[in-house]
Formats: sequence, structure tokens, C-alpha cells
Amino acid sequence: MRLRTRLLPLALLLLAACSSEGDDTPDAGTGVVEDLCNSREEALSNADCELKPGTPVERFLALTGDVKAGDEDWYSIRIPANANARTLVHVTGTYLASSTPVNLSVSVLEKDKSTSLVAKSDQHGAGAPQPVDIILPYGTPDTQLIVVVRDAPTNPARPNYDARNRYRLTVELLENPDTNEPNDVTPTPIALSAQGAVQVGNAQGYLATDNDVDRFSFPLTAGKIVYVRLTAPDQGFAPNYRLSYELLRPNGTDKESEGNVRPKVHPGVIATARKVQATLAGTWTLVVKGYRGTNDPVPAGDLRQPYTVEVRVVDEADANDQSSGNDAYAQAFARDLVGSPGTSTSFTGRLGYVGDQDWYALRLPAYAKPSVLRYRLVEVATTPRFDPLPVELGRLADRQVRVFTTVSTSITAENRATCTNDAAVCPRDVREFPDAPSLVQTYCNNKDAVLCLQSLREEADPARFPGLSNFQGALPVPTHTGTAAYHFVVQGGNGWADDRDYRLEVSWADDDAEEVAAYSGGVEQERAKTLNGVGAGNLPVPGSATFEAKGQLSYGHGRLRGNDRATGLGVRGPTDYDAVPSDTDTFQYQLPTLSAPEDAAWLVQWDVENLPDGGTPHGLALDLTFCDGNTTDGGTQTCTPVTTTSTGGALTLAYSSSVMRAWHTSASAPLSSYQALYQLEKTPTTTRVTVAPYACSCLERRFIKGGTLKVAVSATERTDYTPVGYTLRTAYGDYPRSYTAADGGSPTSCPAPSQDGGTWVGGCQFTR
Repeated sequence: MRLRTRLLPLALLLLAACSSEGDDTPDAGTGVVEDLCNSREEALSNADCELKPGTPVERFLALTGDVKAGDEDWYSIRIPANANARTLVHVTGTYLASSTPVNLSVSVLEKDKSTSLVAKSDQHGAGAPQPVDIILPYGTPDTQLIVVVRDAPTNPARPNYDARNRYRLTVELLENPDTNEPNDVTPTPIALSAQGAVQVGNAQGYLATDNDVDRFSFPLTAGKIVYVRLTAPDQGFAPNYRLSYELLRPNGTDKESEGNVRPKVHPGVIATARKVQATLAGTWTLVVKGYRGTNDPVPAGDLRQPYTVEVRVVDEADANDQSSGNDAYAQAFARDLVGSPGTSTSFTGRLGYVGDQDWYALRLPAYAKPSVLRYRLVEVATTPRFDPLPVELGRLADRQVRVFTTVSTSITAENRATCTNDAAVCPRDVREFPDAPSLVQTYCNNKDAVLCLQSLREEADPARFPGLSNFQGALPVPTHTGTAAYHFVVQGGNGWADDRDYRLEVSWADDDAEEVAAYSGGVEQERAKTLNGVGAGNLPVPGSATFEAKGQLSYGHGRLRGNDRATGLGVRGPTDYDAVPSDTDTFQYQLPTLSAPEDAAWLVQWDVENLPDGGTPHGLALDLTFCDGNTTDGGTQTCTPVTTTSTGGALTLAYSSSVMRAWHTSASAPLSSYQALYQLEKTPTTTRVTVAPYACSCLERRFIKGGTLKVAVSATERTDYTPVGYTLRTAYGDYPRSYTAADGGSPTSCPAPSQDGGTWVGGCQFTR
């Protein structure tokens, strides 16, 4: 025994001498540090292993002797005799270095149990180490907890000790700032008090501990609407958790609603509004907790972040919902229009709770002419009793309007197939809305009736569509011998609800006289016109019927600039839809017979009536189709339609303020020589567009020989459905004409035809 006591210090000295020269030195040349707190027994009996509140302990997960793995440090925490249900144990472990091979792990156990109450580790990989933070509610007085510190290895080849850097371990004993605790199981009642006609209750809490759950309860009466709002006010940082909630029905398990704050959003605000059905009266429970997605870790607590709960209980304010309700097709609030077009009506409602649908049915009497049904949804000035929803989705509003006709109330596979596949029964506009077939099929498969979707409006970017400006439409109503019924449904999407009234305005009107006159056999026909000449002159002043074609463009979105649904101007939102393509009036002009060379100048101008406030409801686009008179078939002249330019672009005239290259301008010409092809003039009553002289608009010889020009007139960038008229003014004249160059100077002639060996060449090549 005496020999052993003499040799042991020598062995330790030799070990210290060797270790001081290597990377495994525990403390950079200071010698071996005694390895304490290696077991539960030491933690409970050794004073050096007891963690004092507020006093940090700094130690190594370093190894002594020949053992190179598995170091653990065990500590105890003494819980005082005055501990209670709101006592919190806050343990923080962190490395005091910018890098370490150790993935620090901290576990908290009861003194006589082997299973951890909570365990966390810092899996920092190649990055800098991060603190391990544990907040644990523990109110058992006059006892001890065990804290175990170790490495949590993920790579067997990685060192699981650090002989150079200390970790720091700190413990605090705190009182939970949430005065409602413990309410993880038994809810805290929220008292509701009357504030006028509204019952209001409030509460405040903290999700102070890991995986904390707070429950609140309040009584609800059938027929009432309950508004619940949670707010985590902005503290200048992102909390450790994403606020979430579940609203439970009286049985305590079925969810009426749930939601969570979007990532990286603070302050966090989530809310819902629900109607209490007759079978669900009683005590409801609100569960507040941190959001935990699939494969997400347990949400961390945060002692810094309070949240508030606001509960408002209000009466149903929608008169249609106060009785039997109009939440379904079969419950639609119905109204008949009598007589003939020229009548109107309106429906007032409110989307007062999530899932609210307001159905309306409008019946039109038999009418032997085509007509138009116009609608518009507008907000009504209302003092709201709660804020709009759903703020958790980052949107101020999400209202929707849909218009249907009924294919059949008999829900059979045959009727659904007819609705889906027969465009004569249920039209769909795939040109302006490529996803129309799948959209239409959704409602053909409706559970209450086989429905054909005629029109769809969804609330869009309020910067582009302020005041629900895209919530309007016009539907063509065919001739009908019996009653024609249209169903309107106003609803919220994505959890939307509001406490403000809206008004759905609907009017039935005759289509314009020119359109009605153009119908034959229930189909709109092309309107025959003759293109008249002005010689060397210009277009005559407005009012000369010889040179004018008139009409109205009643229905449809109207074309977007660049055909870009996302960025184009107009009344149409990105997801809006009309089943019938936009109204188009087609005029077929008989071209003159001219002697060679047949080139002719083409003078074009159009007016659109202004709205009463002076605004322009839409522009015009002229789609052109010529007959190519140079194409023959067996020596017989035929009409071969020409609808594209040599570059593949459509032959369309539509106003643009941009300077562009005209057909006669060389592609190598400087941009400074380009000019605008259109001139815009705003008068008190109309907006007038004239094809500019620089465009050298003309009729090619092959088109004159073809004898026919079709002009399809449609609306562009529609902003309103107020019926206004347009006038197309056009004529042919002597060619070539001249224009003033961009830099001024003397007039410049459009390209003139010339003879080459008796053949006319050059001249008008308008479609080049």
C-alpha cells in the first residue's frame, strides 16, 4: 500500500508532462484538471456537482487517462421548499468558443428516475456552436433534479470530447410570467362582458416553456358568431415559436378551426370567426401553443414573448342568415324580374363567418331577343364589430363571386357528362382561360345540382383593383322561351370572413340594336359594309354614315395588353373567368375594284364613348382578315384568308403610345427614326384613336383583288361594364401618301409602286 501511494503522484505527473505537449491538453499547459461529477451519486452528494441558481459552472468534456470517449458530467439542482405550479427551471448550456467538435447535449431528470424530463442537443455540424436552452416547469418542493451533460455524436469518426474549450452551464429558478398556469389541461375561463350589443372577453398568457399548451374556455349560444383573435405583439425579435391555435367544440376534441402564424412574421396575429350551430351551443375551448409541423422539433418556450386573446361574440347581422339561411344552392334567396329588359334589383348580405356562403337566384321571364345581364359587387359603409380575416394568410380580403346556370337538378352521370363535354350546354372559354375545362368540371360535379359556371370573380391585388373594381361582369343572355335562372354565390375563400355588408347589384338590359339586328337563327352574323373612297382627301368628320360602323361591346373581359393575365391592365383579375368569349362585332367590307396598280391608302379611326365621369371604359382591337386575290385554284379565284403577317404575328390594330418601326422602315434604321403608329385624342365625350400617317396604312394589291376585308372589333383593357357605344370610321384613298419624319423636315412619301418589265412591283406591303 505504501508503494502505491508513492507511485500514483508520479504517474499523474508523467501524464501531465506528456499531455502538455499535445492537442488533448485539458487546459493549455496548466496540468490535469480533476474529473468530477461522473455519476448520479456524485451529483447528489458532491457539493462541487450542485448547480447554484445564477452561478455559472465552466467545465470540460475532456477525457483523462487512456479513455478517449464517453465523458459525461452529472449535476444536481435543489428545488426549494416554496416551489409551486408556476416554478420554472431554466437551464442553459453553451460552449465559450467559435468551434468545437462536441455537439453539446443537456438532459434533465428527476433524481430517482432514468428517463429524461427533457433533453436537447446542439447539432451544429461544421458551424459555430449554439446554446442549448431548456425551460422546464417543475413545482415539486424540496427535492432535486439531475442534469447530465454529454456529447450527442452524429458522426462516429468525429471526436466527441474537447480538451481545449470549456462549456458553461447555468441554472435559474424563475416564476412563470403566465398567471394562468397551470392551464395545460384545465382551461382558464374567459369572462365575457357586454359592451353594447357585443360580448367581449380578454386574456393574456405566455408560452413560456417547451411544448407549452395553454387552454381557455368561454360559453357560446346557438346562432351567435364568435370572433377569436390571438396577437403576439412585436417585441423587436422573432419569438422562439410560431404562434398557433385550435378552437375546439364543446365535446373538447372536435376542431372548429385552427391556424398558425406564417414563418418569420412578427408581430404574430391570427384570427377566425365562426357561427355557432344549434348543436354546438355550450362551452368552447381555445388551445394556444407553438406550431409544430411534420418532423419539426418540440416548439421552444419564450419567457420574453406575451400573447393576448380577444373573444368577441356578436349577433348574426345578415338578414338572409337570420332565418333559414341561404348557405346552399337549395336555400338560395330567389327573386323574379318581370316584364322585359330594363329592370334591375340588388341583394344585400354579409360574409360574417368563415365558410359563409350567400346564394341568390334571379329568374328572367321569356324573351325572344338576345339580352345582357350585368352584375357588380360593392361594399356598403358599415361599422364593423370585428376586423376582417384572415390576417394569418397575409391578405386583407379574399371575397369571391360565382355565377351559374343550372344544367339539371337531377344528378346523374349522364347529366354531369353533358355539362362537362357539351359546349352548347355549358360553354367554356379556353382562349382566354386555358384551365377552363377543369374549372368547369368542378361545378359540373357539384353535389347539389349539375351547375355550369358562367362567371367567376376573385378578389385581387387591391393596388390594381381598388374597391373591388374587378367584381363586375356582363353575361350574354340568349333568347329563351321559358324562365331563365341564374344563381349567384358570394363567399369568402382561404378562411376569409368580414363584418361589413356588401350589395350585389344586378341589371337586365337589351343588347345594343346593331347586335340584335345582326342575329339570325340565334347566331350573330357578320355585318356587311362597303369600303368607300375619299380620293386624295382624309376621313370625313364624324357623323357621315357612309364611312362609319357602330356598335357596343357588352360582355367579356376584354383583351389584355400583351395578353398577360398577371400584369395586363383592365378589369380582369388574374384568376377571373367568363365562360363566353368577349363580345366581338365582325364587319365584312366589300373592297373597291381599282385599276393597276391597285394599291390604296387605308384610313382608319375609331371612337369609344366616355363614361359619365370622363373615363374610358375600354379600348378597341381590330382583328383583320383579308382575302389573298393572288391565290388561285384551277384558274378559279378563291378567297384564301390572310390573318397573319410574314413574321407570324396577328393582323391586329390596337392603340399603343410606344414608338415603333413601321412596315416601310428598315430594320437597320436608327431608333430615332421610329414614331408612334397611333394618335390619341380625348374629347369631352369620346376617346379617339387614329392610325398615324407614319404607319402608311394601306391595302395591298392582292387584297384589293381578293375583294373582301373582315374587321372583328373587340374590347381591350376593359375597366367598366357600363354600356357605351363605339364608332369605327374607315375609308380607302389615293396611294402613296406622305408623312412627316421624326426629325421634321419635308414630307416623306410612303413606298410607291413601280413597273418592272410591265409588272407592278413594290408599293404597299402593309403585312410585311
